[in-house]
Amino acid sequence: MKTLKCGFIAAGLLLLCVSPAVSQVKNFRINGTLKNMNPMPAKVYMSYDPITKKGPDSALVKDGKYAFTGSVDVPVPLTLSFKAGETKKPGSNAQYVLLADHGVIDIVSDAALGNAVVTGTGSLANTEFHKATDYSSKEAAAINKMMQTEGYEANDSLKKEVQSRSTALLGNALVNLISYIREHPESPASPYFTYSLFAIGFLTPEMTDTLNQIFPEKLRNSSIGLAIDEVLRRRSEALQETQKKADTEAAAADALTPLRSKAADFTQNDVDGKPVSLSSFKGKYVLIDFWASWCAPCRAENPVVVKAYKAYKDKGFTVLGVSLDMPSGKQAWIDAIAKDGLSWTHVSDLKGFENQAAVLYGVKAIPQNFLIDPNGIIVAKNLRGQALEQKLAEVMK
Repeated sequence: MKTLKCGFIAAGLLLLCVSPAVSQVKNFRINGTLKNMNPMPAKVYMSYDPITKKGPDSALVKDGKYAFTGSVDVPVPLTLSFKAGETKKPGSNAQYVLLADHGVIDIVSDAALGNAVVTGTGSLANTEFHKATDYSSKEAAAINKMMQTEGYEANDSLKKEVQSRSTALLGNALVNLISYIREHPESPASPYFTYSLFAIGFLTPEMTDTLNQIFPEKLRNSSIGLAIDEVLRRRSEALQETQKKADTEAAAADALTPLRSKAADFTQNDVDGKPVSLSSFKGKYVLIDFWASWCAPCRAENPVVVKAYKAYKDKGFTVLGVSLDMPSGKQAWIDAIAKDGLSWTHVSDLKGFENQAAVLYGVKAIPQNFLIDPNGIIVAKNLRGQALEQKLAEVMK
């Protein structure tokens, strides 16, 4: 019986060894050397990327030397620092982010931990990692230096430059990583880059699908492959939940304003502070147009409404604009009316999405509109582009 039991165990181990669904663990050894550091630190701390689910480690420094051993199933970043618990800080020279792979990794740091030269049999992944992130690292360091400038907090022009460069850095970093992955899908650095891009969530669904398709199949069951699956699963669930919520809200809004129902009356002040009621337009077709000065899609749709207004204003049609601007945006609302040539009546209580009319009509997003007939009945909703002109031509012929 003992022999039979061992035979089953051996067979199971063999199956694990040959199965392509299991990633092989890769051992590494870091040999570190610290030069020109005064005082010489007593310890070097190493923290794994959370993706590995491994705890931190530390090594004593003796005669400027330190060493770590560990294992990874696919190249992942490790952060070396002189302070326990310190994590990755873009642009910092007080630490070093190493993309660890199997083999021997020799690190020589001169004057600062981040000023490092990395060689050895396990250094290829790290070399590729830093080659692809070189621009981002240097730009982050330059931005950090600007922020540490004396008087930075009181220097508005310097703050604007930091903001501008930080925004550009993010965009350029994303483009650089996407280009690197697509050009080097087999690079040992590409899997972690792919995971990073998925995790931050700035990719379009199309680009996410593209990068997912070129992810190495042999790494699907590695720590990175499984982490990518988890990110995509959570994102899919979040999208489904968002869609479910949107559908529920849309159903609730439809229940408030079903077609052929009586439009709820409301009264709000116009731009001059004079009260205007929806019921005052009885006898005309009225397009209640919910919008805001800050809403780009609304502003893009305004020329369509202007065209329809000009075509039918003398035939018993008008528009009642309801702004979802806030009190601080009143002047922007007035300026947008003038700039976009919206020569019809405009009202607002300047409460944003808490606007009394918006709540009454179940408006959760803009632009949104409702077409009311001369008897105050809702005959159409959410008319966009050519649909608005087609509906007006139909009801006013």
